[in-house]
This record gives sequence, C-alpha cells and structure tokens, in this order.
Amino acid sequence: MYILSIWIEKFEKVIAAILVAAMTIIIALAVVFRYFFNAPIYWASEASIFLMAWLTFIGGSLGLKYKSQASVTFLVDRFSDQGKRILEIISYTVILVFMALLISLSYQWVFSAQHQISTSMRIPMWIPYLSVPVGLTFAFIHLLSHLIELFKKPAQGGEKL
Repeated sequence: MYILSIWIEKFEKVIAAILVAAMTIIIALAVVFRYFFNAPIYWASEASIFLMAWLTFIGGSLGLKYKSQASVTFLVDRFSDQGKRILEIISYTVILVFMALLISLSYQWVFSAQHQISTSMRIPMWIPYLSVPVGLTFAFIHLLSHLIELFKKPAQGGEKL
C-alpha cells in the first residue's frame, strides 16, 4: 500500500501543477480578453471553477498524505506515547470508515449526473463531479497507508522484557 501511495502522490503533484498552470493561464487570458480586447471568454469562469474543484480535492489528498492538516493537540499531548498511538489508530479507523461511505455516495452521485451538460463549456458534468470521488479515493489510500505503517512500526520506547 505504501508503494501505491507514493505513486499516487507523484501523480497528484503532476496533476496539481498542470491544474494550477491551466487555471492561471485561463484567468489571465480572460482578463486580457475582457479588458483589452473587449471580447470576454464566456467559458473561462466555468473552467476555472471546475479546475479549482479538481485542485481542491487533489490538494486535500496530498495534505492527508503529508499529514499537514490543521489539528488541535492540547488533549492528545497529555497522553503517553502508547496512548497517542492508540488514539491515532482509532482516529484513522474512524476517518477511513467515514471516507469509505463518502466515496460510495460520491460515485453514486457522479453516475446519477452522467446526462447533465455544463452551461458554458458544454462538457458532461460527470467530469468536474468526478473530482470528489477521485480525490477521496486517493486520500483513502494515503490514510490506509499511514494506518498500515503505524501497525508496522514498533511502539515508542522499545519492547518490554
């Protein structure tokens, strides 16, 4: 699972860079065309919203990979190393169960929208909607990898004799 998480991380970084570049170019061109040529690009705002949705879920997944989400630890800091480890296992398990439910519901949502078309770009809406289950699936894999690694590493303080 660790290797899969690493591959997904590399893929997410490339996709995130492409999405940021595309969004920057589209918004810059939209501004130039609107204010200098008086010819607005009618689909630019819709495209940037869709790109931002993809970027949000890919970035959220990367944030979970790097454990960079915000957290309040004043209660957790009072536990021993073993207590912190048990609490981390419980929290990962709860998050994974909740995320599995969200993934299931989000794939159902995407499949229910397969006949919808976007307003400006005229693309199938399942394409932007797919950002939700894809990002959640990647995040699930990263969290599962963290949980497996947590079980593999020995408890802090070494083994008792």
